[in-house]
Amino acid sequence: MHVTEFTHGLAERLPGWRPAATAVPIADDPASNRIWDSGPLPCAAFQTDAVQRSVLTNHWGLQLYVMPRPHRPDQFLVLPMLPANTSHQHVQGLRAPRGIAVPADPVRAAARVHRRLLGDYRFASSTPIRRSSPGPFQVHVTLDDRQRPRIRTGYISAFIELLAHGGFLLDPATGECHLPDALTPEQTRHQLVKSLQRLRRRDFHITMHSLDGPRSHPPLPPGNPRQGRRR
Repeated sequence: MHVTEFTHGLAERLPGWRPAATAVPIADDPASNRIWDSGPLPCAAFQTDAVQRSVLTNHWGLQLYVMPRPHRPDQFLVLPMLPANTSHQHVQGLRAPRGIAVPADPVRAAARVHRRLLGDYRFASSTPIRRSSPGPFQVHVTLDDRQRPRIRTGYISAFIELLAHGGFLLDPATGECHLPDALTPEQTRHQLVKSLQRLRRRDFHITMHSLDGPRSHPPLPPGNPRQGRRR
């Protein structure tokens, strides 16, 4: 079973988790640097072009690195990645949730992931996410070299707004929220403004970074209560 088919089968049985659209070769994969615990994965596995990985993303800002287990065609590895907006310095001194091997059967694999990984992963992630916060209710937005937004924040409620309701994706290589490349510049701008407005109505302070310097957008005053609760 190819890793893409396996990951989609897992996602169907793990509520709240979304599979990546495509698989990526693990050789020189920058996302591998964000694996929190490699479990039974040998480092030599990253020296081959023949193996591909996929990623599962949860709207809490969590991701699972999924790949075939080297030399075990009947198994896959499911490895917890660093939470969004965090780096290895934010998890120093913390017990990492363990990466696990699972059978190449999405039904049995999902049961094992539920039982042996997800609870520990969610519990362990709360501390590094808090450590990574850039300030009380802060959201920072920068533009990449294509003038597309990249968003960092240290709040699960902001991840939920962006990933579950705002159409954003979580970059496995950087831990930043971004919009799909398929959107036009006008669609991207519209979606960004809409999501940032919703965050400001939830008391988040937005900082836009550009070549002209940072621009601050404070929380919006209370408006229509029904509008403020809409999801």
